[in-house]
Amino acid sequence: MEKQIESAVKRGRAYWFADGFTEIAGGIFFLLLGGVVLLRGFSGQNVALSQFASTAVDIGAIKLVTLLMAGLVIWWLKDRFTYPRTGFVEGKRVILGAILNFIRNVVLIAVIPLLGLIAALIFIPSMRTILATMPAWFPMGIGSFLGILCSASGEWMGLRRFRVMGLLILLTGLAVGIWQITIGFPTLSVEALQANWLAPMPEALRAPLDEILSRFFTGVGGLTLAAGFFFLVSGLVTFLRYRRENPAPYREEA
Repeated sequence: MEKQIESAVKRGRAYWFADGFTEIAGGIFFLLLGGVVLLRGFSGQNVALSQFASTAVDIGAIKLVTLLMAGLVIWWLKDRFTYPRTGFVEGKRVILGAILNFIRNVVLIAVIPLLGLIAALIFIPSMRTILATMPAWFPMGIGSFLGILCSASGEWMGLRRFRVMGLLILLTGLAVGIWQITIGFPTLSVEALQANWLAPMPEALRAPLDEILSRFFTGVGGLTLAAGFFFLVSGLVTFLRYRRENPAPYREEA
């Protein structure tokens, strides 16, 4: 009996993803995001000086516009395509305060470690050697986090395809990291390691930092593009299966 109840609860949670629209929107979002980041990696020299700040602005703009548009379009599609076919399921309402708290916690989890790393790189010269390896460990960490999160979501909703996507994203992140390790890391000179990073950037640091950030953007952008491809394909397959199994409802002519 408990298993039956748990199965019913999971089906209710998974109903939002039954038509594939959310996965398609997520795939488009990740593809746009990954494309911008990847282009920064291929933009050439002076990445550290002229591209890094603008990348953060572009990512923020893409997130804001895409999330707002995706939310409106998904609700419109569900009202006109999904709910007339298989009905509307009203779950527990999520209040605005809970959403804002969740966003705040996610931002804090992402920002605090990054700020701590930046502070350590500036004030503790002995830790600066890990900067050269960032193109490897950062994609591996992001891929593992997103993969585990996606797999856990699949378990929570009882959707096997999310567990598969989580595994693929995790493996992609590990593959990007291994590739970066295989081709080797830039060398930071003793002058660059001991320099005052609060002062104007020394020439000994400029070239290796450009290479590090270029490879960082390339690796993270490739991982994000792969995640977008996985979500988009999963969403399209789910949508086609849903449309085949749930034809348009009969409507009486006036």
